[in-house]
Amino acid sequence: MRVLGVTGGTGCGKTVVCRILKEQGGKIIDADKITRKLQEPGEVVYDEIRDHFGEEIIQPDGTIDRKKLGAIVFSDVAQRRALNTIVHSRVSQEIKRRIAKYEEEGNVPFVVLDVPLPIEEGFFDTANCIWAVVANDDLRVARLVKRMGITEAEAEARISVQMSNREYEDIADVTILNEGDVFELKSLVLYELKRFLA
Repeated sequence: MRVLGVTGGTGCGKTVVCRILKEQGGKIIDADKITRKLQEPGEVVYDEIRDHFGEEIIQPDGTIDRKKLGAIVFSDVAQRRALNTIVHSRVSQEIKRRIAKYEEEGNVPFVVLDVPLPIEEGFFDTANCIWAVVANDDLRVARLVKRMGITEAEAEARISVQMSNREYEDIADVTILNEGDVFELKSLVLYELKRFLA
């Protein structure tokens, strides 16, 4: 079973690429979804985040206020590092557990790791090939403003704390440039997928 790692910064279109790959029979393992699940009340990660960041990030219903937490970690490198330390090892354990499960099932053509932040454990050490999805910053800002309902300045701030396109390209085997329409993107993805599975 082949494992494809897909990464890229916010607003680059990684989710659309993964949707196309899912349509082609790939099983998607979404690191963001795993992270959200691990941040639910009753989970160890939830407790560790609450202990570190305090009660002010907890909403009245007991869940983590992701906007408040986001505002803290996007404006403070040390806090972002602290959050990543809490979350990453647990996420990579879950990714590996899911890969093993698909391996056992035996009828899965390929698995896709949808990972915004490339991590050694559970990404680099498990993917047979890594794709970086990239787009220019103006386009990314416009996409984020539209998708998240945030200001251009907030979108720029989010992009500025992430790895640059160049850094993503440097760690990847394949670069997927997503600056056209969805049809262009799909034909590029299908071409690269064929090469990956060959």
